[in-house]
Amino acid sequence: MKSCGVLFALLMLLPACANSDYFEPTPLSNSDIAMVYIYRPKATNPGLAKPLRTSYPEVMVDGSSAGFLKYNRYLAVEVAPGEREFLVTGLTPNARWEPRDLSYKLPVKAGESYFLRLKVEYDTDKMSLGTFKGQYIINFHPVSNKDAVYEIRHTDKMN
Repeated sequence: MKSCGVLFALLMLLPACANSDYFEPTPLSNSDIAMVYIYRPKATNPGLAKPLRTSYPEVMVDGSSAGFLKYNRYLAVEVAPGEREFLVTGLTPNARWEPRDLSYKLPVKAGESYFLRLKVEYDTDKMSLGTFKGQYIINFHPVSNKDAVYEIRHTDKMN
């Protein structure tokens, strides 16, 4: 009986260990570069259905792939200082993304960290019963470091 109680207690701790809601910044490999976090938080629309949950764009930085950005995930990308162009696109062979491309030019400085958020929500003002497809509000823009850490901590890093 006692071992059952210990097992139960351990099982109760597992969910707490799995998601600590803490963001651990990726260390820079050297101080001559910058880190840009591109993240896609969960949608805040009510209900179980979440917009484009199984769709994901490829993220391009200055024309080179940085990876795919899935729902509730983030990418950590090291970049050289200067103005960098970030593009989320579905126009690559392995992307699963129907919306139009979105891009943002971000001036970055060596040793600094930046956050770009891809936010996807249902446009509830344009929706009616049975019309979920294509009714989205999609934004891709920078977020201040102070604010971003409160959102990105609920996402998982893309491998």
